[in-house]
Amino acid sequence: MSDAAVNRQRDDAVGPVWREQFLQPLKRFPIGLYPTFMMGVFFLIPFIIMLVVSFYARTESTYEPGFEFTHYARFFSPLFTTHLLVSVQFSVLASILSVAAAVPFTYFISRFRRRPQVIALVFLLCVLTLSEVIVAYSLSVVMSRSSGLPSFVEWLGLIDKARSWYPGYLANLFGLSFFNIPFAVLILFPSCTRLDRELTEAAQTMGASPFRSFTTIVLPLLDRTIMAAFVLLFVFTMGAFVTPSWLGRPEDTMMAQLIANQALNRGNIPFAAALSMFFMAVTIILSLITVRLRRGDRVGQT
Repeated sequence: MSDAAVNRQRDDAVGPVWREQFLQPLKRFPIGLYPTFMMGVFFLIPFIIMLVVSFYARTESTYEPGFEFTHYARFFSPLFTTHLLVSVQFSVLASILSVAAAVPFTYFISRFRRRPQVIALVFLLCVLTLSEVIVAYSLSVVMSRSSGLPSFVEWLGLIDKARSWYPGYLANLFGLSFFNIPFAVLILFPSCTRLDRELTEAAQTMGASPFRSFTTIVLPLLDRTIMAAFVLLFVFTMGAFVTPSWLGRPEDTMMAQLIANQALNRGNIPFAAALSMFFMAVTIILSLITVRLRRGDRVGQT
């Protein structure tokens, strides 16, 4: 039998298996067709419209149907590259700070018994229920000159005169990092709970300090989970809008603010659609990288 015939028989055998695996969940749970249909209506259709509009021609007062790459060519302009570099800078720094704070905290609560763990996770979920607007407003009050930390630092005598800490670079960075920490903890928690306690106990029995056992045993086992958390937080931060709008300076404008400005203030819908397509492509690629990293998680395989 020829190779072509063998490949054809293999394809004929795989086809029904693939269809059965795809259709079996729908047969068992036909109600799942409704959310699938709604996702198609509210995601795919707007996505296709945005893709089509990104190729429209921009006129002086409006835009009209067409097919041109003018708006994608603007990706090489200083307007795009400047805000892209600012977004990447804030996303990288905020993700690093969030993961650096979340890793020891998550490992610490994972060593507790079940009840304290539940209390800590419920507290984190309560924090996540707060709107980003509320968090940004609260941080602005804390960093204000009249009623926040600057006045307290002045009262301690650490500075001569209190002044508002926002809007500012550090205020924006702190707000982005603060908002990401609960997400980082929830991503890291499952892997931390699966760590074998006997590994660190054996290291400490042999004379290693808790800090050394954490850095030489725990961190290497969590490396892929930490990278996955970093990538996901990077994606979250790249799409931040409220926090940089409230706590950041004009020169700290990020990608989401640029898209909103082009669409709402300047009326340049095609360019805003092109920016959104770029951001969505980056998000999809980074999400696939995260899935790949999670599949290679070594925790639980030791």
